[in-house]
Parts: sequence; structure tokens; C-alpha cells
Amino acid sequence: MKTHKGDIITGERLQEARNAVAKDWANNAQAIRIEDPYASHILEDQKDELLEAGLQTARDIKGGLHDCHFWCWQRLNHHITGETVALLQS
Repeated sequence: MKTHKGDIITGERLQEARNAVAKDWANNAQAIRIEDPYASHILEDQKDELLEAGLQTARDIKGGLHDCHFWCWQRLNHHITGETVALLQS
């Protein structure tokens, strides 16, 4: 189904987008932890806390808790439409 400007996405389409964005967020958090690109002064416990925070954010995205935040809305919109909306346009 084609999405048109101004369409309000709800229900299964919105949840599918949430799930995809949440999966990307969780994968990114795990990839950062595995690659370990942290500064040398960051302790292992802190790295684990950052991973858990990223995974919690992914769960929150899936639950719709960040739909009203621009950063999340932009990712959801990109998943649904394939377009990226700029924060500032001239």
C-alpha cells in the first residue's frame, strides 16, 4: 500500500515499523558492545550499562513510548515511506 503525504499510520503498519526500528536500535547497541569502540577509561561495567540502556530503548521503541520524539518519528517515517525528512529545510 502506497503512503501519501499527510497519511496517519496506525495499527499493524505502525507496529511493524516500530518493530523494525527497535530491531535496528538493538542490533546497533549490540554491535557497539561487540566492536568495543570505547575510550580506554570506560570500564566493562559501564559498557554493559550502555548496552542495557540501548536494549531498553529498543524495547521502549517497540512499545511505542518514543513515537512522539522527533528522532524516533523520523526513523519510523523512513521505514514506512523510504524518505528521510530533514530537521531543517531551506
